Amino acid sequence: MSVFKFGEILLPKKIDVSTWSVVACDQYTSQPEYWLKLREKTSGVTSLDLIIPECFLSSDNSEAIARVNAKMREYDRDGVFESVAGTILVERTTQSGTRRGLMLCVNLDEYSFDARERKPIRATEGVVKERLPVRVEIRKDALFELPHVLLLIDDPDRTVIEPLLGKGKEIYSGTLNMGGGEIRGFGITDVSGAERALDNLLEKSIEKYGSPLLFLVGDGNHSLAAAKECVDENNEKSRYALVEVQNIYDEAIKFEPIHRAVWNVDTEDFAGVLKKSLSGNGRIRVEYNGRSEEISCPSDAIETVAAVQKVIDDYLIERGGKVDYIHDDDAVHKIAAKNAGVAIYLNPIAKEKFFDYVANHGNMPRKTFSMGHANEKRYYLEARKIK
Repeated sequence: MSVFKFGEILLPKKIDVSTWSVVACDQYTSQPEYWLKLREKTSGVTSLDLIIPECFLSSDNSEAIARVNAKMREYDRDGVFESVAGTILVERTTQSGTRRGLMLCVNLDEYSFDARERKPIRATEGVVKERLPVRVEIRKDALFELPHVLLLIDDPDRTVIEPLLGKGKEIYSGTLNMGGGEIRGFGITDVSGAERALDNLLEKSIEKYGSPLLFLVGDGNHSLAAAKECVDENNEKSRYALVEVQNIYDEAIKFEPIHRAVWNVDTEDFAGVLKKSLSGNGRIRVEYNGRSEEISCPSDAIETVAAVQKVIDDYLIERGGKVDYIHDDDAVHKIAAKNAGVAIYLNPIAKEKFFDYVANHGNMPRKTFSMGHANEKRYYLEARKIK
């Protein structure tokens, strides 16, 4: 069975990008005001009705899940969606530049969230298994999937996506709400060249990395892991997940650090434990109790993430407290200050080390990196029927 396939893409027949598209549900998790403002900006047919922002998840999500599933059945009954032949070349312009991606379906049998299994599709970070049950609960009875998963390919010669630039008919365009930038989608009916190029990358990866490695998860790892958990032997559609594939060498792809905000702790005590636990020639910044200081850390950004996360995990298990993972400097400052907590500013990783690290070491520590700022995350646009 192939690692990937093209087709099965759906779009609303009458698509208004500004109201249909909303950012990935796992963004702005400590900022309910973002989602409330977004609701004011959307009306009519909108993908916001088909997702549950993580900001509003609770111990009992049955009512919200039922509401989403009912809306999916309504959209299906009303014929909201139509099929798109072949694939879509996505062109997204944000403050980081213009990046390109290609929509396709990946075979979940060829994916593992444990990179040590050396599957052709691998997670880049460890899955927090406690976060999977609610995602599985949301997906298991859903009629459609709306993907925010981004997969990366190691394509320095630009053989897969770039040859498609300038080809295809524009099938959507517009300005994304809430500062998401501009987006355009081009229908590509001849996918044979992209198929050959991807097959070639897969074949070359065996010599390069010692085992087949075609895709690494850049974003949406928990969503892909939940999709794998929902594979039904009697439902062939459930074996696949719709994703956007991007070339890691695209200049507009920026790897941003994911900062930490820790609160409901004794800030002086926590900061003291953090400073005593870290060492090395690197530096990171922490803020607490109205002051900012730099502290020592390993020079390698990935090692620093692992060391900081261990301190947080151990401290919260022993003494309690809360942690959130924040993409932007300004947001982590505001959230930590609002909760009288500690803001920990981490350093970005070098994306040229990305494939080598996972191939040689397995998963990175969880929440090591972010592909761009929160407003640059994938917006829901395309859909796929999974039942």
